[in-house]
Amino acid sequence: MPKLRIEPSGIEFEVPSGVTIMQAARDAGYFWPNQCDMQSRCSNCFFRVVEGLAALSPMGRAEQGTLLEQRGRKSLNEPVRLGCQVRIDADVLIHKIGVREDPFA
Repeated sequence: MPKLRIEPSGIEFEVPSGVTIMQAARDAGYFWPNQCDMQSRCSNCFFRVVEGLAALSPMGRAEQGTLLEQRGRKSLNEPVRLGCQVRIDADVLIHKIGVREDPFA
């Protein structure tokens, strides 16, 4: 199973096939900031890819539209994605502030 490492927190967990990284984080007991409950509307789950960009699932229309609307055209040319939409098939390192252990999980 591929692993996701999140900096600067140093959190690392496995991501099952077919599961978004945000859902995998929740399943592993972590809080991932968001406001739209994984509906690809708010972009609060936005993160920057440090290593492993090729291991991410292709960007769909909903994710592209949200990034364009919330983060601007420039974001479509940067190594950024939405945690509520992306899946991985190999190890990935990202930068995302705010991911932490969820005391309510």
